[in-house]
Amino acid sequence: MDLKSKKELVKQLIEILDILSFEEKQEIFSEVLHVKTIKLPISIFKAELSGLEIITKYLKEVERKSFKEIEKLLNRKPSTVYNTYRNSKAKFKQELDLSDNFITIPVDIFLNRKYSVLENIVAYLKEERTLSLVKISQLLNKNYNTIKTVYRKYKIKNDE
Repeated sequence: MDLKSKKELVKQLIEILDILSFEEKQEIFSEVLHVKTIKLPISIFKAELSGLEIITKYLKEVERKSFKEIEKLLNRKPSTVYNTYRNSKAKFKQELDLSDNFITIPVDIFLNRKYSVLENIVAYLKEERTLSLVKISQLLNKNYNTIKTVYRKYKIKNDE
């Protein structure tokens, strides 16, 4: 295939990808790259822990990931991952609630450190899953005003 044909093919692929949802794009890229994206069930976020504590606890205890793997998945320093997991174990002795996996959150959204963990979650649920802020607050067991403020901060950062 010559260079002109390749460029035309890439252009057509981009046009097709533009009409797909975030999840459809992720599924395609996972298939092409043979990468399994870890998805977090929404119910884990009801635990009385910070978002990062919940995610590290889930990745370590449920997905059985090493600290090194978690560092890469979350774009965090080794000490941050280790201390966050240690804190989560001290604060929350029971297992995470895995009951609701109807809505899942891909772990790769947390690679972007421009936004907080909660900002990433709220933005994903609002923009990719098109959920209302009221529904998001219920799913995350957070006050509606907290979710509204977090989403507003995300939008401000996004416009920068």
